Amino acid sequence: MAAFALALAAAMPARAMDFIQTNRFNLGAGEVLDKELWLSAESAAFLGEARNDLFLMVSSGAWGGLNPEDGRLTLAGRLENDVWALAGNIDLSGSACDHARLMAKSIVISGSVSNSAILAGNSIHLTAASSMGRDVMIFGENVIVEGNVDGNLTIFAKSATLDGQCSGNARITAGDIVVLPRARVAGDLVYTSPAELVPDKEAVVGGRLVRVAEEVSEAGPRPLVSWPSIILQSWLLAGALCVAALMLFLFPAFMHESASQLKLSAWKALAVGFVAACLVPFACFFLAISIVGLPLAALAAMAFMVMAYLAKVAVALFIGTLLIRPETRGIRALPAAGLGLLLLYAAAGSGLAGNIVSFLIVCLGLGGFIMAAFARRAAARAPTPTA
Repeated sequence: MAAFALALAAAMPARAMDFIQTNRFNLGAGEVLDKELWLSAESAAFLGEARNDLFLMVSSGAWGGLNPEDGRLTLAGRLENDVWALAGNIDLSGSACDHARLMAKSIVISGSVSNSAILAGNSIHLTAASSMGRDVMIFGENVIVEGNVDGNLTIFAKSATLDGQCSGNARITAGDIVVLPRARVAGDLVYTSPAELVPDKEAVVGGRLVRVAEEVSEAGPRPLVSWPSIILQSWLLAGALCVAALMLFLFPAFMHESASQLKLSAWKALAVGFVAACLVPFACFFLAISIVGLPLAALAAMAFMVMAYLAKVAVALFIGTLLIRPETRGIRALPAAGLGLLLLYAAAGSGLAGNIVSFLIVCLGLGGFIMAAFARRAAARAPTPTA
């Protein structure tokens, strides 16, 4: 994993960026931030000008902290490029000149976003002073839109209130929908709700008012597999065969040892892989909020995903060698690995059961890799017998 991380870091082009982990971060009015910023802090305020992308994680670790400032992100300045933010509370009263991707318990926008925006949180409020330059997609519990959306508006919420302007189409899916007098929708207003929507008589919908009923399948149970799924799995199988050939050619001894460990104790390998698959996400999270910062967490997550993909090759080789005799090594074991991959992809393409099988395959293969690595390390440290 370390070798993979170093290779990836060497392959990345040099960019001007800062990685900061601190308790409080403040970009004062009149100050300019030229570099791309990756920030982890308990609270942050941007009152000046940021000229590059921002990747912000602002949280005290628990959104219910005692300090009201913990987890608060204030965006009151001019943000020239994309903004990606995860925080407890976000207040955007400045200008975001590109895309905005925001997730928080509470999001209040009284400023402007020049490009598209995706917002997710419990409470989301686009005030009457807000101006959204392109399409807006909102996922929330309680959503209020009072500002101007110069594009299409999509809302998925428990409760949605529309009292602003939308120059495109509005698509609202919510349990409770209210359309107030100041609402103006230039296009269609399409909604999905248990109750029929009756907009205020002063509200204006330029297109159609369409209610889309929730889909209720009357066609009976779905088949376990479908032709699109078969085609997709076939393409994935072809790619996996190429990867298997490469792994067997470059690392024949390690792949053989991994399959041998699965033969010796498949249940132990499954348990080891399951623990690893559960611990890695937590490790990435703690790396992201530590002094080491987000870059190492991202590299670790990418390395884990690569290892999880390669794990199926070890499992396929294990299954194939059980069915094909005599046992071979290296590239000559490709037919056995191919047979194993065929069986694995056939099992993985069967809906919910296939998802469970895929997870078990990843756990089993990761366990085989880990046990093989320890076995080879122990063998290397073993004293050489003397004559």
